[in-house]
Amino acid sequence: MYIINKINSFTHSFVEQRTVLYTLVMRDFKSRYLSSFVGLPWAFIQPAVYVFIIWFAFTYGLRSGNTSSGVPFAPWLLVSMIPWLFISQTMIVSCMALTEYSYLIKKTKFNVSFIPIIKILSGMVVHLIMVLIIVLILIFSFKIYPTIYWIQIFYYLFATFMLLSGISWFVASVNVYIKDMAHIVNIIVSMLFWATPIVWPYSMLQGNYRYIALFNPFFYITEGYRYTFIEKKWFFEFPEMNFYFWTLTGIIFAIGAYTFHRLKRNFGDVL
Repeated sequence: MYIINKINSFTHSFVEQRTVLYTLVMRDFKSRYLSSFVGLPWAFIQPAVYVFIIWFAFTYGLRSGNTSSGVPFAPWLLVSMIPWLFISQTMIVSCMALTEYSYLIKKTKFNVSFIPIIKILSGMVVHLIMVLIIVLILIFSFKIYPTIYWIQIFYYLFATFMLLSGISWFVASVNVYIKDMAHIVNIIVSMLFWATPIVWPYSMLQGNYRYIALFNPFFYITEGYRYTFIEKKWFFEFPEMNFYFWTLTGIIFAIGAYTFHRLKRNFGDVL
C-alpha cells in the first residue's frame, strides 16, 4: 500500500510540475557539455566514439565470431553495454544530485524528490542517442533489421527508470550525510559490471548458479536489450525473470522512497 500511495503521489506531482522538470532536465543535460570548448556536440560525439571503439575492437580485434546462439559477438555485446552505461553513470552522478541542486531544496513549491529524477532523465537523453547509434550500426553493419520485438524497448526503458528511481533516491539522500557514498557506489558499479552477464554469456552459469543472475536486476535490463534487438524474444516469455525483477525493483523503490522521505527534512540544514 505504501508503494502504491507513493507512486500515485509521485505521478500526480510529476504531471503538475512537468514544465519545471523539463526545463531542469534540459539544463542539466546542457550543463554537462556547454562548459567545454566543443560544447553540446559532445553529447553526440562521446557516445558515437565509444560505440565505434567497441564495435571495431570486437569485430576486428579482441574477439570475433558468433555467440552460442549464432549471433555475432560485437552486436551482442554492444546492445547490452548501452543500458549498462546508462545505469552505471546515472548511479554515480545521482550521488551528488542534492548537493548540486541544493538551491532548490528551500523552494517549498518544488518537489525535492524530483532532483535525483532529473539526473535519470538527463542521462536518458544521452542513452536514447546511443540507442539510435546502435540501431544504425545493427542495420548498416550487421544487416540486423527492425522487427516487431523492437517496440518493447519502451518497456525496458520504463523498467530501468523505476529501478534507477529507487537507487537514486537512496544514494542521493544518504550522500548528504555520508560523503563517502559516491566512492562506495563507484566500487559497487565496478563489481556489478563483472558480476552481470554483459561481456560473458548467461549460459555459462549452470544449475542453481543461474539464480545469481536472476536476482541481479541489472541483468534483467541488459539481457532484455538483447531479447529486443538481437534474439527476438518477448519479455513475458520469462515469468521467473519478470517476477524476480519487479519484486526486487519494488523493494528497492520502497527503500529508496522511504529513506529519502525520512532524511529530506534535514537536507536544508545539512546542505
